[in-house]
Amino acid sequence: MSSLSHRRWSRIARRFWRTRKDPKGRAIVRQLYRFMAAQQLSHAELQPEHLDQLLESPFGQPLGRRTRYDYRGELLAYLEWLYAKGELSFDPSKLRRGKLQRRPLPELAEQFVATLAVTLRPGTCDNYRTNLRRFCGWLEEHGVAVRQLDREQVARWLAHLQERGLKPATRFQTILQVRALLRWLNERGLLARPAEQLIRSTDFPKLPCYLPRPLSPAADRQLRARLSASSCRYQQGLLLMRNTGLRIGELCGLEYDCVRSDARGVRYLKGPLGKLNNERLVPLDGGTVELIEKLQGEGSAERPWLLASPTGQRTYPWLYYRALRQACAGLDIDGRMTSHRLRHSYATTLLSGGMSLVGLMRLLGHLSYPTTLRYAAITQETIGREYFEALRQLEQRYQRQLQSRQPTGAEDDPRRQLSDVARWVGKHVAHERGQRRVAQRLIKRLRRLEAEIGELLTATKDG
Repeated sequence: MSSLSHRRWSRIARRFWRTRKDPKGRAIVRQLYRFMAAQQLSHAELQPEHLDQLLESPFGQPLGRRTRYDYRGELLAYLEWLYAKGELSFDPSKLRRGKLQRRPLPELAEQFVATLAVTLRPGTCDNYRTNLRRFCGWLEEHGVAVRQLDREQVARWLAHLQERGLKPATRFQTILQVRALLRWLNERGLLARPAEQLIRSTDFPKLPCYLPRPLSPAADRQLRARLSASSCRYQQGLLLMRNTGLRIGELCGLEYDCVRSDARGVRYLKGPLGKLNNERLVPLDGGTVELIEKLQGEGSAERPWLLASPTGQRTYPWLYYRALRQACAGLDIDGRMTSHRLRHSYATTLLSGGMSLVGLMRLLGHLSYPTTLRYAAITQETIGREYFEALRQLEQRYQRQLQSRQPTGAEDDPRRQLSDVARWVGKHVAHERGQRRVAQRLIKRLRRLEAEIGELLTATKDG
């Protein structure tokens, strides 16, 4: 590296990360210095346009809008720290998009978020702060006091969200969090109008229902064969992800000692706390157990993670993204390939094999059945099999009824017909208001008539 050796920038970055509570940003900072080495740049020579070039494709592939936004924020946080140390020639804080991100959250909104911190995760509270900061910033720009908020002003803010081009899921979450703040203010008598009148249920956008995207059976077999034959630990980790249905974050956080056994000797994979903040046990077959034992045998046995970097540190998702892109080269895969499609393939294969939705729900770690139920919409072979099996059973039942039905003359029995009429009147008419007495008199007459016919038939039979 031109004027900054690898050892020196690593030492500088470690000092920065010691000032932070989480290790986020390591991957993008590492890519920054690789970019600077390729361009022969030093800290003092770094310019804003270089950051835009880096964020176009930092890991060899274009980033999604949300991922690019996150990486940009992490990178600017590091550059702001460097600027405070006198290492940069420009102020990175001026590159922050919009003034709302630098504006402090109002005191009442901060108190509201503090009440959520008791039950919600820190990341969720940060998301509340971001959306509420933007909402309060919009109110301030338009000269609107939250205490005097009315429906017309809320409608203008909802239109603002639409004009920003936000996705329905993002708008839904933003409106939901703002409504929670308004309800909290309403409970304390700080709003001039009820919160339910300000934000109505009809204001929430309809969310699209995305179906899972499993690989085709042929592409799935080819990819698993490539991952099995690979010596790359990250591709072996992808194979473990395919065989157990782990999420990419759960794979990165998988402990070294992650296999459990029950009294019958069945092996289970103990997944770490994942996206939904829950743990689960996944049954393992013999091949997957051998794969885990192989991964455990690579590197130091004292490491805390099953899949660790060469220096013993926790791995990051971008390492697996790169390994997956290399493994999928040349394969006929429809659509964009992501690591989460391995989890979709795992779930769809089990559902096609006959696993119940309840069992699959617990295996995937879902908290609600509608999430798991989406897999049933794409498992056509299972739906078709169950459909034709149901038709076959109905046909057999109908044939049995036809064969067992004997002409007993009950259809011509006047007593049976009168009894059916009386029962129908008692079920459908006797409870109607205004007709109850008429219906009861009619039922009594039908019962008397049924009895008289019975006596007549008995006398005829005896005679």
